[in-house]
Amino acid sequence: MPTKSILLIEHEASIREVLHTCLIEFGGWRVTLSNSIQEGVDLCTTICPNAILLDTSTSETDALIFLEQLKQYSITQSIPILLITARANWFTLRQLHQMGFAGAIAKPFNPSTISTQVSSLLGWNDGD
Repeated sequence: MPTKSILLIEHEASIREVLHTCLIEFGGWRVTLSNSIQEGVDLCTTICPNAILLDTSTSETDALIFLEQLKQYSITQSIPILLITARANWFTLRQLHQMGFAGAIAKPFNPSTISTQVSSLLGWNDGD
């Protein structure tokens, strides 16, 4: 079975690098990196990821516009979006689903379990 791919949108370089390494090493997935939501929206037109992992704390002035574009693209392409945020506990899974997200992972995250969390929220089994 082909390797799953994730589009990782994270504006902080150090966190992006840690997530990138963890998702590859522990998850075995292909990871495409983006440092902004706008770039992520653009990348979605050229790649077809199986999931999007999005950091919601961004300094982009039009973040809400790009977030809506990303959500619309992901819905039409059936690509689940997972949030990674310090505010993950603010919402129930049901509320996240109603907002168009597959789930949320809390920051700070545990590097050794992040791929398990992603798999669990996306319903990916080992070997998927």
